[in-house]
Amino acid sequence: MKTPHLIVILFIAVSTSFAALAQTEPDEAWEPQVAGRFYPGSENALRDQISSFFKNVPRHALKGKPIALISPHAGYQYSGQVAAYGYHAIKEGGFTRVIILSPSHFRSGKRFRGASVLNVKNFKTPLGLIPVDQGACNQLIETANDVPPNASHKTALFGTYEGAYEGEHSLETQLPFLQASLKNFTVVPLMIGILIDDDFERIAGALRPLMNDKTLVVVSSDFTHYGEGYGYVPFRKEIEKNIKALDYGVFERILNKDFEGLKTYRKETGINVCGIMPLELLLKLLPGNASGEILSYDTSGRQSGDFSFSVSYASILFTKPAEDKSGLHIPKGKTPDKQHFLLTGEEKTLLLSLARNTLETYTKTGVFPKVDYRDDKLTWRLKEKYGVFVTLKKHGKLRGCTGHIMPRTSLIQGVVETTIHSSSNDRRFNPVNAGEVSDITIEISVLSHPEKIPGPEKFMVGKEGIIIRKGPASAIFLPQVAAEQGWDKTETLRHLCQKAGLSTDEWKGDGMEFYIFTADIFREGEKS
Repeated sequence: MKTPHLIVILFIAVSTSFAALAQTEPDEAWEPQVAGRFYPGSENALRDQISSFFKNVPRHALKGKPIALISPHAGYQYSGQVAAYGYHAIKEGGFTRVIILSPSHFRSGKRFRGASVLNVKNFKTPLGLIPVDQGACNQLIETANDVPPNASHKTALFGTYEGAYEGEHSLETQLPFLQASLKNFTVVPLMIGILIDDDFERIAGALRPLMNDKTLVVVSSDFTHYGEGYGYVPFRKEIEKNIKALDYGVFERILNKDFEGLKTYRKETGINVCGIMPLELLLKLLPGNASGEILSYDTSGRQSGDFSFSVSYASILFTKPAEDKSGLHIPKGKTPDKQHFLLTGEEKTLLLSLARNTLETYTKTGVFPKVDYRDDKLTWRLKEKYGVFVTLKKHGKLRGCTGHIMPRTSLIQGVVETTIHSSSNDRRFNPVNAGEVSDITIEISVLSHPEKIPGPEKFMVGKEGIIIRKGPASAIFLPQVAAEQGWDKTETLRHLCQKAGLSTDEWKGDGMEFYIFTADIFREGEKS
């Protein structure tokens, strides 16, 4: 049994000859290509099916304002219920424009580089017409002639290639769900072809000016395609369990907005995610404060009871926190103040106690402790997302230190996860054993959001942490590192370059990016 594919919404595709394409008057409407096959061909039957999907979606409190959705694109009988979770979540978003990033499944649609914009005025489904935002599409097409002088190639990355859309279902299957979820909206349809080198950043840069509170990005993609018919049989035992593990490896990197990590995971596993290019593009497009969650996951193998062929489906929603006029992320009911970022003494004590309990429990049992979010002691700030590092020292010497710069999960969950990684996954050290836990002191660093600076002259050594990045090379020092080592600014930058695998004076050259951040640092044995 072959099953249809899942959809991710975000359209982008481009031919190597895009710059030479003549601009013509757009057609009035693009006729449905897969109505009656992937979804019902009559208006009433289609409305009834989508309505039945929505009725099965439980109430769910969103973590913020939706900004992007990853959605499946298989036949509705397989992936429709999963897709409904995502589309139900964006109903109240007030969106008036949707950028759809979609992959092409056919050979004729994979022979171009970049993003293809369909030159039509409307898309047609059994539910009616959807107007295309022609102004936005023309703006993207115009960028085809605006190639940066430092680009690795001179290929125009936007154009019109109708062949990418003929017979294609990945974009079209998103449209009826959008019509059932939103009222008056336009679409920016982008079919993604082959993207390499700096194509991702160039296309993301062209799309960012279109993104605002009224614009939703939809990426159309299915995930693991298992079976001989798909040419992908990496295992033959415990198939359902292993498929889920493969999928969640992808999800982990998507939720962490880890562009390089997703590319590496694909190479290591060979996983055949049909919307991999749109997905990687999305990771370049998401703002730093975006956070994602999996709303629904399923497989056609589970539905049919036959895992000889199986396709995986997921709805993943990205939201951003509500912002007040000052730009501070303030939860509802809270007001901004000068100490917004700094934690209270009680909060610091609780986090240190949590880290200590995690270290003791994990080294003895190997069990990953669970956090009870219903605990009355957990303030709103501890449930917010921050970057966090946990440092372990034994008799004053470093015994492990890991963390993440960008916010990934709640602060309390981040402390639990990072404590475990620092004790067991820091490659510089052997895992901490239960017998030495009493000799270890725990230090926690809660980070502000990194801010890009024009050069190292703006970096205040000892007061700010710093990140450097040049090409694929990067490295970070927490604010306390320079002070503990007695380094001045030059020494700090030289050691940072060395840590990144660069020559020690590389920070003086062109192409280096600098980011600074502050940290609320506290440790066991000191007064709050």
